[in-house]
Amino acid sequence: MNHPNNSMICTDLPADMLEAVVTKLPTVDLLSACCVSHGWLDAVRSSLHTQPRLFPWLILRCLPHPVATTHWIHALDPHSRTWLSVPPHYNSTGKAKEPSPTLNFLHGSTRDRLYALTLSQLLISEDPFGCSCQMEAKGPDVWRQDPVVAEVQGQWVVVVGGGFLTDEREEEGAVEVYDKQTGMWELAEPMPAEFDRSTYATWLSVAVSEKRLFVIEKKTGWVSRFDPESKKWGPTCQLRTVPSVSKWAIVMAGKERLLLVGAGAEGEMPTSEMKVRAWEVDGDSLQVINNKAMEMPAEMVDRLFPNFDSLDEARRQVCSVEVCGTEHGGYMFDPASMKNGVVMYQFQQSTEDQETGRVEMRWEWVPSPESVGRGLKESVAVGCSPVLLHQVARTRWRCFQS
Repeated sequence: MNHPNNSMICTDLPADMLEAVVTKLPTVDLLSACCVSHGWLDAVRSSLHTQPRLFPWLILRCLPHPVATTHWIHALDPHSRTWLSVPPHYNSTGKAKEPSPTLNFLHGSTRDRLYALTLSQLLISEDPFGCSCQMEAKGPDVWRQDPVVAEVQGQWVVVVGGGFLTDEREEEGAVEVYDKQTGMWELAEPMPAEFDRSTYATWLSVAVSEKRLFVIEKKTGWVSRFDPESKKWGPTCQLRTVPSVSKWAIVMAGKERLLLVGAGAEGEMPTSEMKVRAWEVDGDSLQVINNKAMEMPAEMVDRLFPNFDSLDEARRQVCSVEVCGTEHGGYMFDPASMKNGVVMYQFQQSTEDQETGRVEMRWEWVPSPESVGRGLKESVAVGCSPVLLHQVARTRWRCFQS
């Protein structure tokens, strides 16, 4: 409004036209739109009310090297396909200016948030950007190096695996549950024997529903679920729908329904091709609902795994796929090569599919920020969460303060 030609700025457009305009704006630009006039502010509020932006953002926390004291956060706005970069200012829980070495994303049924876990305390951020701390509690009893941490029903924080390896092997797969209502930790049934020597988060893919935590071993396809109320596991079974799949991942696709994602090479060397497929899995029985897979387009697989045909057998085995998202959609990527970009997927259902409950997927490739995945020792933690306008505003304030 301080522009010398501000007389050219139209602030009194009809309400329906204003709402049509702001509906097309990137989320971060809605902040500026709110400041134009009361009419624009009303249009933004109306637009977010009638067409809430529920599709989750992809959040990347980038640590330049293992002993770095600062980090960057990059967030992908799915509405505009643009990246918002939040420079380092505070650590991801908003409690100190140096990040914890165990800082990562807390998995949730509708959103991921950042947490810091030490021997003495557990800190959980209020939002996916870590602008402020929501919860501070005493740390769990078992010393852990790389655990899975998830929040179920908003009441329990579940810490799975990653325990210190002892001669008796009792703590490696230990599970502890923190009850927010009582403020107490309780030891639960340990991870099933099928996950022996694969209890660290690096080897696991995780999904969280409103009631339960699901875990799959990326290499073998063994999957199980954990109920924090009963503190029990089961059932446990092996999902191997296609023999050529070498890496597995899971994510929620709806209420107590999972999306199973598999990646692997098909054909003989050196002409074999990388394939990425997805199946729906029932969360109660842990069985595939329909054996017909939804396959990622070949051109997007080639972008995730460039020069795959020139790799030797050993390097091909390193290629894998990970997925994060919600029932509205999400993202697939190679966790070892985030610089190659991500594939955004959305669920869609035709009239015929509504009767059977089957969903189809729409795919779109999105490039990563130029600075991501370039350092040899860079560590990238990946989370996924819907983002509200006031949370974006808080990150912009951090940018101005840095």
